[in-house]
Amino acid sequence: MTRNKKILLILTGLLIVAAFIGFRIRASRQTATVVETGTVRRADYLVAKVSATGEIKPREYVELQAEIAGVVTEVLIREGDSVRKGDVLLRIDPVQTEAETRAQEALLEASLAEARSQKAQISLQKTSIERDRADVRMAEAEVYRARQTLELAEASFNRTQQLFEDNLVSKDIYDAARNELVIAETSLQTAEARLEQARAQLRVSEVVLSQARTAYEAANSRVAQQKANLDRTLNILSKTVIQSPLSGVITQLNVEVGERAVPGTLNSPAATLMIIADLSIIEAELRVDEADIVDVELGQEAEVLVDALPNRPLFGYVTEIGSSPISTTAAGVTTQQQEAKEFKVVIQLKEPPPVLRPGLSCTAEITTATRNDVLTVPIQALTIREFPVDEMGQLIRTPKDAAKKDSKEETLHQETKEFEGVFKVVNNKAVFTPVETGIIGDTDIEIISGLEAGDVIVTGSFQTLRTLNDGDAIKVEERSGRG
Repeated sequence: MTRNKKILLILTGLLIVAAFIGFRIRASRQTATVVETGTVRRADYLVAKVSATGEIKPREYVELQAEIAGVVTEVLIREGDSVRKGDVLLRIDPVQTEAETRAQEALLEASLAEARSQKAQISLQKTSIERDRADVRMAEAEVYRARQTLELAEASFNRTQQLFEDNLVSKDIYDAARNELVIAETSLQTAEARLEQARAQLRVSEVVLSQARTAYEAANSRVAQQKANLDRTLNILSKTVIQSPLSGVITQLNVEVGERAVPGTLNSPAATLMIIADLSIIEAELRVDEADIVDVELGQEAEVLVDALPNRPLFGYVTEIGSSPISTTAAGVTTQQQEAKEFKVVIQLKEPPPVLRPGLSCTAEITTATRNDVLTVPIQALTIREFPVDEMGQLIRTPKDAAKKDSKEETLHQETKEFEGVFKVVNNKAVFTPVETGIIGDTDIEIISGLEAGDVIVTGSFQTLRTLNDGDAIKVEERSGRG
């Protein structure tokens, strides 16, 4: 064997050994997952906040709209003016409404005159009834006298008849007695007829009185109707003068003299004459996501940053929390919908600056909770894994080499449960450790139980945490920013 051949064989052997060693090193590296780690540390102070966006609004404001149609004849204010409640702001042409008012006043006077006439008729008819009742009483007295006269005439005729039959009186006397009896009977019939006539007249007068009373009630009803019509017309007339419903500032003026005011329908923006706002109390109206609304409570402090005042943070507290979700449609109208994912939260600002204006965009951070001297870990270190559990609900760790068929079948029939926890680094392995968490800060989350200060945990990367399993071998790369 020549020298060159020996050298070639030696080099070939070295290459084979080097390739084998490289393969072993590469294989060992492939079995260990490269991770980022950090340590559990104790923080002096942890704050949980809810962030939301919204806009600045006055607590009390009015979008003033006309209630009647007409041409604006006078505008007494300008945008930016301060007004007090009851101040006259503008006037609408009242000619047509004044004419309608005069017509209603005339109709009311006619109805009142008719009612007075009916009342006079009632008084007159009452007098007629008293007269008719007197006539009835007189007729009754005449009937009584006629009966008495008839009884006397009957008695006298009977005596005269007996004497005539006994031939004690002449026939002339007998005929005279009989005539007196006939006259008495006729007088009684006449008196009874007059009595019946008087009673009939009384009944007629009573019916007429009842009709007069009914007509009077109807006249009073027409008077009430005309009064209501007049009140309505006067109310419409009063609406030609627009007065301020509150004290505040004219933040928006949309009308000028000569333009036509249109009554507002369905809160139409085109019908808004002006906006008056009480700027003494300013609020930030926020839209808070449904995932955060459960942490928001009345009275919680908030920091508000207005886009127009980037270097001037404002402070306030929560005064209102919406009970129903809100959603903005394409037209910009806020409505309630089943799919809505945001809730209204109102922050009342403390000492708002005079430069603040309604409608300015803002962002806010509401402080929902604070903790002192707490254990914390980075939020991204927290993950969820599913494990089999025993009868007490405790986690059962499955060995990585448990690949037998009976072990698999046992695992399939075993109850499982999801656990929230982190991967703690133990002997270059990732050991899933369930934890109990508290409030969430900007980057960290509170750990109530499950870890100790100084424990090393896996913090990344995000893709690694998604695929990492309990007991996996890891290659640690400490991050310089923590612990």
